[in-house]
Amino acid sequence: MAPDPSWPADVPPGSSPSAEPNTVCVDDDDDDIPRLSADTLALLQDFQQSQSARLAAFQQLQSRAAARFDALGDTDEGDEQPAAEDEDVSQDDNDPLANMEVFTEDWNLSQFWYTDLTARTLTAFALDPLVKVPLALDSAPRANPNFEKLPDINIAILSAPTVHQYLTRCVLPLLPRPVRQKVHAVLFEHDSRFSVFGPKQFVHYDFNAPTRIPESAKARFDVVIVDPPFLSAECQIKTAMTVRLLLSPDQDRRKIVVCTGQKVGDVILRTYRPYGVRCTEFRPEHRNGLQNEFRCFASRELDDIWKFEQDE
Repeated sequence: MAPDPSWPADVPPGSSPSAEPNTVCVDDDDDDIPRLSADTLALLQDFQQSQSARLAAFQQLQSRAAARFDALGDTDEGDEQPAAEDEDVSQDDNDPLANMEVFTEDWNLSQFWYTDLTARTLTAFALDPLVKVPLALDSAPRANPNFEKLPDINIAILSAPTVHQYLTRCVLPLLPRPVRQKVHAVLFEHDSRFSVFGPKQFVHYDFNAPTRIPESAKARFDVVIVDPPFLSAECQIKTAMTVRLLLSPDQDRRKIVVCTGQKVGDVILRTYRPYGVRCTEFRPEHRNGLQNEFRCFASRELDDIWKFEQDE
């Protein structure tokens, strides 16, 4: 190819011609382009590195969890038959699901994780009377001395993965195996990341399709713990439709907990009136805080856990 006669002979191809050597031509328009400061660039790089590290950690968690399920025979077969027999959870320092930190909150899904104390309080309510869970974080749970005579507890947890993780990975492993085998907890959750808990403990759930749940889950659960993802009346009412389908017909045993924003409190009280749900004195808290005032509504009081809020 013949050289371009318009290109200066002393300028190598691939560079821009300049009237003077070692000078840089600056387009005046470049002054209008916003530029990040060095500190901001460093923060952005740290964030990207942190995100990459979390992704790698989660991928490792998936692999380790899959290996555990394979070893336990917990396969995907029967995914529509949740929790016939729960995974044998034992105390294991290497349990990949023992730490909630690997699951980053997704604000697009309106995810806000509970503090350990809030998750523990809800767990204590769910497991009573089979297991006594002291609210002090450093206190061990204690099985009821007559646990063998007590019925199994079937617990449905809707859109509150922090509670499921804390119950199954921080409390149950501290109990004897015969007690653990009487507790069957299933997470109903839209975020498919939590399928790592295994098909016996996870059911994909979308509040926009409130009746789309496995037939085997209907009228099965003694305890239902709910944290609707959005503070709209539509979301609260549709979630309540699912709760009605999940609840056991045994009125003496069934318990309901709804944790949600104060702004929809009236909707909760109207929707769950047939179940005797009232606002409690307990205030759920979140790890990263929330601007919205949160409340805990429940169908029962329990000593040492919470009382109903007194009407003014």
